[in-house]
Amino acid sequence: MLPLIVIGIALILTPGSSQESLEVFTSANADFESGELEQAALKYQSLVDNGLISADLFFNLGTTRYRLEKPGEAMLWFRRAQIIEPRAPEIPQNIEFLKTKIGFLEFGESGLAGFLRSLPSGTGRWLGSILLWAGAIAVAAAFSLPSLRPNRSGMVVLGVILGMFGYVALRMNHYEKTQLAPENFATVIASGAKALTAPAPASKTVIDLPPGSEVRIIQASGQWRYVDIPGQLRGWVRAEQIEPVWPVPTPQS
Repeated sequence: MLPLIVIGIALILTPGSSQESLEVFTSANADFESGELEQAALKYQSLVDNGLISADLFFNLGTTRYRLEKPGEAMLWFRRAQIIEPRAPEIPQNIEFLKTKIGFLEFGESGLAGFLRSLPSGTGRWLGSILLWAGAIAVAAAFSLPSLRPNRSGMVVLGVILGMFGYVALRMNHYEKTQLAPENFATVIASGAKALTAPAPASKTVIDLPPGSEVRIIQASGQWRYVDIPGQLRGWVRAEQIEPVWPVPTPQS
């Protein structure tokens, strides 16, 4: 049985609406405990629709979706909760539980990916810019300042090294934005989803995609999405069969 968080929630709303939202959240928890799962899901979703960003809310909504036999939607909300609270132990426990139940596909994370995720957003961009500017200044100073002429070759070498490290930092930033950012990923929410060789129903199947499977969106074309799939595969998936992990859509957006 999946655990359910019933502790307080962190609100990103106007101050006047915090207490009301907490009351709705508490009421939804009570509905869950009494087995009124549909009612609980509606109340949790109403908070999401009002713009509430909370790991506890997303976690509880994922748990409720699982109890309602919607494992794909459950994984979607667990992944959203993990974005907000990556160190919360309950979230990976539930993800692993679901993986053993339904065997969904998920990207493995290399040491480099883990390191880049641990850095503040934009680190590669500002570090790369600083290093490139420092390298350019070092080279310019070597040729423009007479006092540096005896060490000109050393300054040029320093400038080139700084420039190389700056380029690497910018490439790391590009990799983070295109490969690791949550906005690039989606979760399969439908049963019976398949990745196809072309954006047409009659196309050959690349692979079956169990609910909860993780994909990386490469291209959108009408009602189809071209995606990266774990296992170094690619294919076309119907847009309604997947949902982007981030940002969380609301009726206002």
